[in-house]
Amino acid sequence: YIKKVEDKKLLQDSVQSIYILANIQTNNTHIEVYEDNKELYQEIQFFYVRMKKKDESKKVYKLLAHLIPYPLVVLIDESKNFSIYTGRFEKLSNGFLKLVSIYASPFYKADDLKEVLKQLSLADFPKNNMKEFYDGLRDKIVTITVKVQYGEEVDNITSEKKDQLDNLQNQIEHLRKCIKKERQLNRKIDMQMKLKKLKDELSNKLNNKHT
Repeated sequence: YIKKVEDKKLLQDSVQSIYILANIQTNNTHIEVYEDNKELYQEIQFFYVRMKKKDESKKVYKLLAHLIPYPLVVLIDESKNFSIYTGRFEKLSNGFLKLVSIYASPFYKADDLKEVLKQLSLADFPKNNMKEFYDGLRDKIVTITVKVQYGEEVDNITSEKKDQLDNLQNQIEHLRKCIKKERQLNRKIDMQMKLKKLKDELSNKLNNKHT
C-alpha cells in the first residue's frame, strides 16, 4: 500500500507497467530460507518494470524495495535499453527488511536481452540457501558492472567490495577537483601524493592485491 503522495506520483508519472516474473520460494525450488541476526531471505521476487521516463529507475527500485518485504531483482525496461537492479538488505528488529545499497547492471540494448539473461542463468547460482542464491546473482551483476565502469578484467566482485571501489573513486574525483583549485604549490604536491596513493589502492583492489 502506497501512502506517500510523491511515491504515487513517481509510479504514475514514470512507470508504464509492472509484472511479476518469478517468485523463488522453498516450496517451488527446494532452496532453503536463510536467517541470522542481520539478514533474512525468505523468498526472492523478480519483477519486470517498463518505464515511461528515463533516469527514474533507481527511485522505482527503491520504492518497490520499500513496499515488498523480500529481496528483489528488477529488470527495468527503458524502451531501447534495459538494466537489471538488485540490492543489499538488512533485517530490522521488527523482521522487515531495509534496503542498504542498490546495484544496477550496465545498460544493455533491448536486442541483447536474450543473451544477457543466458549469462545470468539461475541454474548457475548456489542453491544451498536463499542468501547464497541471491548474493551469487547480485555479485555476478556487480562484477559485470565493475568491468564496464573501471575498464578492468576482474575476478568475482562482491557488493561490499564494489562499495569500497566506489568510495575510493569518489575520493579520487574529489581530490582531483581540490588539486585544480589549490594555488599553493606545497599543498598541491601533497594532494598529488595522496591522489597517487588512492589510485594505487584502487588499482590494487581491482587486481586483488593486498595494500
